[in-house]
Amino acid sequence: MAGITTQAQTQHSTPKLVVGVMVDQMRYDYLFRYYNQYGKNGFKKLINKGFLAKNAHYNYTPTYTGPGHASVYTGTTPANHGIIGNRWYTREKNRTINCVEDSSVKTVGSNTRRGANSPVSLLATTVGDQLRLASNWRSKVVSVSIKNRGAILPGGRTANAAYWYDYSTGQFITSNYYMNKLPNWVENFNKQGLSDKFLTQTWSPLKPISQYRESSGDNTPYEQVLRGKKAPTFPYNFAELKKVYAKKNAQYHLVVASPFGNTLVQKMAIEAINKEKLGQGKETDMLAISFSSTDVTGHAFGPRSIEVEDMYLRLDREIAELITHLDKKVGQDNYVLFLTADHAVVDVPQYLRDHRIAGGYAPLRIYFSKLRDYLTKKYGVGKWILHAGNQVFLNRKLIKERNISLEKVQRDAAHFLLQFEGIYKTYTATDLHRNNYTHGIVSKLQKGYNQKRSGDVFFVLNPAWLPAWSPTGRINKRAKQGTSHGSGYNYDTHVPIIFYGAGIDHGSSVRRIHITDIAPTLAMMLHLQLPNAATGQPIEELFD
Repeated sequence: MAGITTQAQTQHSTPKLVVGVMVDQMRYDYLFRYYNQYGKNGFKKLINKGFLAKNAHYNYTPTYTGPGHASVYTGTTPANHGIIGNRWYTREKNRTINCVEDSSVKTVGSNTRRGANSPVSLLATTVGDQLRLASNWRSKVVSVSIKNRGAILPGGRTANAAYWYDYSTGQFITSNYYMNKLPNWVENFNKQGLSDKFLTQTWSPLKPISQYRESSGDNTPYEQVLRGKKAPTFPYNFAELKKVYAKKNAQYHLVVASPFGNTLVQKMAIEAINKEKLGQGKETDMLAISFSSTDVTGHAFGPRSIEVEDMYLRLDREIAELITHLDKKVGQDNYVLFLTADHAVVDVPQYLRDHRIAGGYAPLRIYFSKLRDYLTKKYGVGKWILHAGNQVFLNRKLIKERNISLEKVQRDAAHFLLQFEGIYKTYTATDLHRNNYTHGIVSKLQKGYNQKRSGDVFFVLNPAWLPAWSPTGRINKRAKQGTSHGSGYNYDTHVPIIFYGAGIDHGSSVRRIHITDIAPTLAMMLHLQLPNAATGQPIEELFD
């Protein structure tokens, strides 16, 4: 019987720590575009000693940060977990809300309002919630990010702590949803004044410019220019730029828009491992880390920029240091780390057009203005549209008062929008509610549709087209600088998924794997119940 007990214990052993690493806006191809420039102990170690899903995708739209973080950790899509965007319009409040805003809580760690946040809008459990439930609350779940949503959503409803960055103070904060006072170690971390120290430094390329062969030149028309600079070129002297940004109390935005933002998050995460003793007790703990600065830089400069390449070469070093610390503090056989992204990104459309690849910009404000005029002409004077952004919210109360079919107004609006350049397809809420779409872009649209929170009319832009929000409709020079994401096309959905650590054999798969498969995989590894709304499936190759 003793032998059977020992065997059972071996079979049911679980890692002491799960580390989730999210890299905001990381495209899959960054793993290999920059591969020869990486060191041996960061991305290369994860690829060469871990399991790589080469064909991993988001299976819904919109591909934004909030939905991405929620979907990875809940194992389901916005249709179920309810985080349908970074922000969305709500009929009840007649305004747009942030996905983690919560007016019932207060900031802890500063006197600003930047901590009035919680996971109150998250409808489904995360794998961290299931871990806490399974351990009778003994397991610790801690989350760290620059962005509030990047910290809050991975932790779920029951996280012990989530810490995010206060852009006004340059320090990490939280809300009284989690605690009434910052732990001493967080206060001491903040007292180091790392953000202010970074603002005395200069961001210069890690290597000679000539070695950045996977990027365009250092000064291209596709990059945004920071205030205080005449061109989007290295070096970025933060001591000088700070003077410009400080006039609007925005100097700490410079930290976030540089590799220093990732350094700050990495150091905070390592301090959490040390001070919270994560992975060093009897129960399995979880640490969620989200690197946000890659997204800020990617939006501003685009994926062909030297700034983005340099950001990843430096992040590679941060990850190497994190792995080394985990090996030392927790033990290389005692933790599992997964790395993925909350979405990818499209090349700057103007860059594509200049290289004879289709792409463009859709002046949506003009389209919506014409839609309002059309509905007024067809149905009479009235405020027919309550809000229009990535989807259109119709005035259902007015439609009911006028005794008009909601389905008909939805259909008329969708048909009208289809005439405009750049709009590929349109759908109505009735379409998404009534039908079951199993493939194609509309299937992804449906998985991002939540009946109570989503709008009435949806549209899909052509591949490599982005919304342009100029009120005049003019696609100016500024609109053609930088890039964005949000679509269901491969350039936005294709991201890395890597598992590394205890019990993970080296391997890879080209099978299509969905981002919603991560949480069920972790649940199987940890012998947990699946997150309650999970729709993904465990990655079978990790259990062969």
